Amino acid sequence: MAITDEFTAAYAAAAAEATAPELLPVRLARACTLVLPVAGAGISMFGSDGTRIPVGASDDAAAVAERLQFTAAEGPCLDAQALSRSVLATETLIEQRWPDFYSGLVSRTPFRAVAAFPWPSTFKGAGTVDLLFRDSRDLADLDIGRVDTVIALMEQCLVSDSAVGFTLQGAGPVWLEGPAADSRNAVFLAMGMLNVALEVSAPDALALLRGHAFAVNRTVDDIAQDVVNRRIAVHELRVGSNQ
Repeated sequence: MAITDEFTAAYAAAAAEATAPELLPVRLARACTLVLPVAGAGISMFGSDGTRIPVGASDDAAAVAERLQFTAAEGPCLDAQALSRSVLATETLIEQRWPDFYSGLVSRTPFRAVAAFPWPSTFKGAGTVDLLFRDSRDLADLDIGRVDTVIALMEQCLVSDSAVGFTLQGAGPVWLEGPAADSRNAVFLAMGMLNVALEVSAPDALALLRGHAFAVNRTVDDIAQDVVNRRIAVHELRVGSNQ
């Protein structure tokens, strides 16, 4: 069966389990894992300020891997976006080059290797597709040509199947406000609360959230949710930073 037919069938199967328009990236990530020899997949976009926004993951473990990378502010996916080229990272490379991300990856997920690919066409420069592996040997056997074809098909689906969603305040497709993106929006809300309460800049507010998350072995997204819901007082972050 041709790869296009394989992907079409996989996408249809994934669509049967995640039907809501805002879950389009989730369907694509799951379809990706059905046609490529990967253990997980994630789709992220980047805002105009360079902030990473997750829009879909194949499963909870893949979602955690993205949050860990955002918390550490380092990793192959961030480098792929910054360099505008694919980044293939074995476990050894991840440990050496992005140690903070590595520590969370090995302790909280089953993944040990990552391949990050920027969007090739319509969304070029706007995000990445991240492929996750349980073993570095799986990464070595990856057929890059097949991966490129699948990612191009995913991008086509994001464009063609998003048409019905371009009604959300005229700002873009509804999947930009799906569950994954909402989790990251809590970070921005928490940053705003820190801006006001502690009179710090946005970068400093994010640094405080990241520092606290790292200290208690959690993700920035989780800490932000607690700040927004008043389970963590903003002044606790100032105290925890020793400032």
